[in-house]
Amino acid sequence: MNTRDIVIVANSPGELSALVKPVIETLADSLTQKRIILVLTPCQYTSGWEKEYCAAIRGIDKYISAEEFKSWILLNKKPKFEFSKTGIVLYLGGDLAYPILIAKKLGYPAKAYVQDRIGWTGSYKTFFVPDEDARKKLARTQKVRDKCKIVGNLMVDSVEHLPKWAPQKNIVTFMPGSRVWQVKHTTPIYRTILHEIKKIMPHLSFQLVSSPFEKAIDIAGTTRIDFEQVMNSEIVITIPGTNTARLAALGIPMVVIFPLDNPDVIPLEGLPHLIGMLPYFGSKFKHTLAKIVNNKVKYFALPNIKAKKEIVPEIRGIIDPKVVARTVITLIKDQPKRGKMSAELHKAMGEAGAAQKIAEDLNAAL
Repeated sequence: MNTRDIVIVANSPGELSALVKPVIETLADSLTQKRIILVLTPCQYTSGWEKEYCAAIRGIDKYISAEEFKSWILLNKKPKFEFSKTGIVLYLGGDLAYPILIAKKLGYPAKAYVQDRIGWTGSYKTFFVPDEDARKKLARTQKVRDKCKIVGNLMVDSVEHLPKWAPQKNIVTFMPGSRVWQVKHTTPIYRTILHEIKKIMPHLSFQLVSSPFEKAIDIAGTTRIDFEQVMNSEIVITIPGTNTARLAALGIPMVVIFPLDNPDVIPLEGLPHLIGMLPYFGSKFKHTLAKIVNNKVKYFALPNIKAKKEIVPEIRGIIDPKVVARTVITLIKDQPKRGKMSAELHKAMGEAGAAQKIAEDLNAAL
């Protein structure tokens, strides 16, 4: 078999839309005699809609679910097809150890796209990073720095095919998230915010973005849309996450809220997750941790983090809907400020092209 296998490893919904899709579709267009295999690894944020979403990604030849991955790694039950002798493994999210396990089984080299953490530095051949700041932050030694290659931000590539911000007057959009706990927790807060806004500006129209991974809960007075339609908004109200980077890349002004009134509903990872599940003590631990994180972390919105300043307002802690409403209304009335915010958001995220650079590197490696 002359075909070369590119094994893409990822896990959460945000990574599938913001990282996996642009990379795979670019690889599909730029490489010949290749087979793209997507492996999903275990994720506590799974929605159950991952397979359906991946079926719509152009270029995937084989799909290995998280359950199939576990059987392969733990029980040595191989997928029902033969891998090529030549290939490469690319990490796009999840536990950095999983791609190494796959690479060792297949005898392939491994590379990774990393943004905020790094690991297994002796096992990966290359670390693709968004920018020089990420390289300096992640690579503590010269040996690791030499493995880092700056390619740009894949989240920008994920929205490159969409029209840029083109607001229609008086449209405000809510984004409740793509995970079950996010949608359930933010929906009642958004209802109250909408009510407070309408008290002052009853003529506004409202939209509600529904994720392909977790459908939005209806809010009276809103029109349901997909993310691809959000560019008509004068302003978006959202929570932290990948969505803030994708909105920023499109230049769409936003107000970010981070509700911490009920930390019990927020899932954690690793050891903190296990501690948080303990009776009584787990709840106390989560509340304490939420206060520490809120006090320690300067910014939660990704464009603010990248710019190292507050481009978009962040309202955190116990959310007062009236404060959010006033913030939104102030921005609705100040078109020049929203225009400046749009330009700064686009500048903070940079230009597209990361997927093409990664594809070129993989092609050379193969």
